[in-house]
Amino acid sequence: MSSHAGFPVDAPPTPGQAGLIAVDEHTSIGCWVHDISAQDVEIVVPDASLVPDVFMLTSSAQASIKVCRTLWRKDEMIGARHL
Repeated sequence: MSSHAGFPVDAPPTPGQAGLIAVDEHTSIGCWVHDISAQDVEIVVPDASLVPDVFMLTSSAQASIKVCRTLWRKDEMIGARHL
């Protein structure tokens, strides 16, 4: 199995949770949050190019809002690390 910035690429998709990415104080983007670990998260969004390099993420899978930095982007997927 290969990996992409620490995320398994050939692994089957895992169920996720609905979430929101805060782009700025007035704009948010709906997302689907997968593979949450202590430091990393994989996110599916309609268009990864709309998400800034640093963003705030909230979902029902997390107890609090996390500030994240984008590690990689591919089409509709983003890999990020919690700051």
